[in-house]
Amino acid sequence: MRRRFPALVAAVITAMVAVLLGPNSASAATWPVIANGDSGAQVTTIQHLLNHRGYAIAADGRFGPATETKVSAFQSANGLTADGSVGPLTWPKLVATVQSGSTGNAARAAQTQLNRYGYGLVVDGAFGTASTNAAKDFQSKHGLTADGIVGPNTWNALVGGSGSGGGGTGRAQLAASIDANSRISLLTYHVSGVVDADSTAQANITDTKNGTTAETSNYGDVGEREVWLSTAMLNGMLKLATERGYTFLVTEIAGGDHSSNSNHYRGIAFDADNMSVSNATFVSACRAYGATEALDEGNHVHCAWQ
Repeated sequence: MRRRFPALVAAVITAMVAVLLGPNSASAATWPVIANGDSGAQVTTIQHLLNHRGYAIAADGRFGPATETKVSAFQSANGLTADGSVGPLTWPKLVATVQSGSTGNAARAAQTQLNRYGYGLVVDGAFGTASTNAAKDFQSKHGLTADGIVGPNTWNALVGGSGSGGGGTGRAQLAASIDANSRISLLTYHVSGVVDADSTAQANITDTKNGTTAETSNYGDVGEREVWLSTAMLNGMLKLATERGYTFLVTEIAGGDHSSNSNHYRGIAFDADNMSVSNATFVSACRAYGATEALDEGNHVHCAWQ
């Protein structure tokens, strides 16, 4: 069971600070409360920052007992209440200034946050020209000094915002980020050669970014169905491009003709071809991002999430 009482206290503290310091203070922006049971880019950011601070943890985007233990240890070492949740008192001590030339886990954390706003950076821990320009653009759009330095005010705006420009973690936002990412190509026809334009990989992503269901193919084992694409799958697909820097072609998602019990028909699987890495490397990366089924099929790779 998640411990909500500390999170509630932290939220109240945030609101009180905002009232006392006024709207123009960096501290007035909301520092989110992230706790055991949460997942996504905010958690990945925390894990990168914990690694930067010397608290080794896998940056898998899942806030479980291991992450909670590391957060508690960090809090104890920094004179904070060791409740294991990251709120308005913990964030300011956890973040670190990142700027052009910075390398390492703090840079990865900043890149992860910028990608929440649709910048499509490779999360490689090297804060170079692309990352600096993204930071300047974000700062300019949020009323901050556009110097490209991710300091306390910029961190506050990044983690306190909900994300925009397709950079968030909702289904439609993830699909929009995938559609806009130059490293991901989406096939506009079926590898079988059968024509069904409404269920191609491109059509599935377009429907999803527009907030609707994707379609299976009318010639497949289950016929034409409406399915929601899995956010876990979409997130994994996007991270293969933004965090690993891979380029690849998505040949099928929910469409195509597969075995009758295929995960494609459930909207939780995709097939990839023309990868910039070997099939084996791509399979391994899919599993690293939570795929429960990752198979080298010879002429393509199949990855599925539950």
